[in-house]
Amino acid sequence: MQMNPVIAVHMTAALLAVATGPVALWARRGRTQRPRLHRAFGHAWVTLMLVTAVSALFIRDRSLPNLAGYTPIHLLVPVVLAMLFVSFRHLASGNIAGHRRTMQILYLAGCIVAGAFTLLPQRYLGQQLWGYASGLLPIVRNTPPWAWMLLASLVTAGLAQVRERTASLTRISVLPFTMLLFSLASAISAFGRSPVLPEALWLWAMAAAAMTALLAPGQSAARFDTATRSYRLPGSWLPLVLMVGIFGVRYTVAVRLALHPSLVMDTSFVLPVATLYGALSGIFLGRAARLWRLALPPQHVLAA
Repeated sequence: MQMNPVIAVHMTAALLAVATGPVALWARRGRTQRPRLHRAFGHAWVTLMLVTAVSALFIRDRSLPNLAGYTPIHLLVPVVLAMLFVSFRHLASGNIAGHRRTMQILYLAGCIVAGAFTLLPQRYLGQQLWGYASGLLPIVRNTPPWAWMLLASLVTAGLAQVRERTASLTRISVLPFTMLLFSLASAISAFGRSPVLPEALWLWAMAAAAMTALLAPGQSAARFDTATRSYRLPGSWLPLVLMVGIFGVRYTVAVRLALHPSLVMDTSFVLPVATLYGALSGIFLGRAARLWRLALPPQHVLAA
């Protein structure tokens, strides 16, 4: 199957639906309800699902068992339309539980199950994915084991930040400084032979990102207990995203330089990467600075 405008529209809408669906579902879960976020992403998701379903009617595939070009996966089109109708009928009648349950099932069937079918080797996305994976396999095989151990350690540390927890001043300071040193060491080890100064650019990007994160509007949800000298911290996925992001940049840069060593002299490659390294670690530092500020006496905060 070859790319054409209909497939492009269908695939774009489907991928966006996969991404927006969890946000809409998450906004109505837990003790903290986010109705505006739920409505915004919910409306977007329904629109994307309608575009995905309708565009699928104009895509024929004769490489799989079919009837006039319509394959078994096309049966999901009437299923999606019917479940959307049922879901909004529940909503109109005030049956919120039925609405939620129907949308959850629809996301599972319309995005996860249907998405799995698109990965078949005969389909366009499957062709691209398996072709890319076959080229990626030698790179993954030649990656040293310590790199995967480092990634596992970062993911473990990041997941520990997801839940509400209590931490001391020392504990909240260790992770930002560790990632700061990690990103700086990554920039130096990758571009130490570069004619430009990646360290200077890293420092500038880090400082700019740190100040932006520190001075961002809004109050921190964290609380500092002066009696115990400890913090009560809300859960956040951002540290995990930042840590995996820094690792991903380092891994990608290492692979690119191994395949094309001359890139170390290419300023159009060195400058954006050094900036990205600095910005990611700067966000870490700025978030930590917001917490350090909570431990200052009130007069120091006002003076700052």
